[in-house]
Parts: sequence; C-alpha cells; structure tokens
Amino acid sequence: MAEHGHDHSHDVSTTGHTWDDEDGFPLQEYNNPLPTWWLYTFYATIVYAVIYWFLYPAWPLVNSFTKGMLGANMYQELAAEEAAAKEKRKGIEAKLANLPLEDIAKDNQLWQFAMSSGKAIFGDNCAPCHGAGGVGSQAGGYPILVDDDWLYGGTMATIQETITHGRAGMMPAHDKANGGAFTSSQVAELTEYVLDLSKRSSNKEAAQKGKALFNGEAGCNNCHGDNGKGSLLDTAGGQKIEPSIGAPNLADAIWLYGGDPATIQATIAKGRNGHMPAWGDSGRLSAMDIKMVTVYVHGLGGGKKAGK
Repeated sequence: MAEHGHDHSHDVSTTGHTWDDEDGFPLQEYNNPLPTWWLYTFYATIVYAVIYWFLYPAWPLVNSFTKGMLGANMYQELAAEEAAAKEKRKGIEAKLANLPLEDIAKDNQLWQFAMSSGKAIFGDNCAPCHGAGGVGSQAGGYPILVDDDWLYGGTMATIQETITHGRAGMMPAHDKANGGAFTSSQVAELTEYVLDLSKRSSNKEAAQKGKALFNGEAGCNNCHGDNGKGSLLDTAGGQKIEPSIGAPNLADAIWLYGGDPATIQATIAKGRNGHMPAWGDSGRLSAMDIKMVTVYVHGLGGGKKAGK
C-alpha cells in the first residue's frame, strides 16, 4: 500500500480487532471519531438537561418532587386551561339552552359544538348498548340509530323524550310452555305469517292460519298493525295506534333481536322485554347533556322522513 500512495491505516487508530490476515493485508476495524457537530449537539443536550432540572419540576422524591427555581406547575397550568375552556363553553351552552332543538342546525357553530359534545356523551353513556356511532346490536335487542326505522319516532322532540324519560317495551310470551295461551303449532303458524310479511314464508297454508291468529285471537295487530308495519306506520282496525306502544315494523328487513325463523319463533314463544333507562329523570345526564345527545343522535341520519 505504501508504494502506491499514502497509507491511511496510520491516520486513524484502530480498535485492535483484525481478521483474515492473509499476505500481510489484514482487515482492521478503525476507531473513527464522531463528527464535531454531532458531539457539540450531544454536549448541548446534556447542558440543557442539567439546566432544566434546576428550573422546572424534574426529580421525584419520596412524597413529592423537586419544584424547580421557576416555580412552574403543570397541574396549575392545566387547571387554568380547563377553567378557560369551561368559561368559553358557558357562553355557547347559554345560547344552546335558549334555542329550540330545530333551530340549532341553523347556527353552524352551535351545531358543531352540540354534535362534538353529544358524540362524547354518547360514547360514554350510550355506546355500550347502541354501539359506536349508533349501529345497534341484535344480540341485546338494541335499536339501530342510523336508519329511519324507529320504534317511538325519530324527530328531535321524540328522541329527547326517549332519552329523558326512558322507554319500556314488552312483547308477551305466546307459547303455553312459557306462560302464553297458544300451542307450539300455533306459535309456528304465527312465525310463518311473520315471515310471510317480508316475503319469506315457505308454507303458505301455515302462514294463512298464522294471519288469522295475528289479526284475531292472538291480537298481534293491536300493537303491530293490521299489516304488521308497526305502531308508527300502521293502523289497527282502521284506528291509529298509540305511538308510545313502540311495536316494531315486521314487514321490513330490520330486526331488534334477529329476523331468522328460529329467532322469530323464540320471540313469539318466549316474549321479549326491552328497557331504555331514563337518563334525565334519574339525574344521570343534565338537560344540556340530553339536548346535545339528541342533536348528535338525530344527526346520525335517522328520523329524516316525514312522520317518523
């Protein structure tokens, strides 16, 4: 190497680690120094850390921590920021409190505030049953809130009433084995008719018998309507059904507990009991909280159709 130029192996010290020493040309591991700018940056961070330890709270003690020469307190800063945010909210909430539900959407700032706050309240209190974003759950019989299929109505006023006072829905058992008045074969006929309402019956004869029971001895039409379209959309004997009954529409593809034949038969045979807690009457949510959740639930997309 010396014959063809400068021998760079003497410019930088080595770690002493060599291998493959063949013909006098070993591989060597050099001990190259770090770049000067990198070293100065590293030293600067050490100096900064030491200064920070003295100026700001830094070291934990047995029952406390070092306070720092500047007396900075992040807990106090957080409390001050929270107080400022609450003060700002007061003005917006005062406007919301005095504004009818239907007019909130006309003020974009108020609507965005109500939607954002309502979403947070919904997530903490309602999502465990209705699911994130109000997608519902057949496993527990929790209604979907993002469609136009409502049990009691999807207007803002009705949603607010539901959240405030709660709901209690009861589907009686029909099978004698479960305290009802009908045989298992009659329950099977009612099941076949319910399937026929959504064009899924495979036994038209049984469905016709079920229809007679539905609109006769079983009295299902008193709640679900003469055409099985539910208490909001149907009539019983030509008379309007009381909306507070909350009977679901049996002629569509939306089901609380599931719409397969086995689940429908189990519902008719054993009955169902649904309960929506009264968030306002129980004091668990304030009137303002309920108002914002109402705006959020309505904003999910349901309840847009007239009369729903």
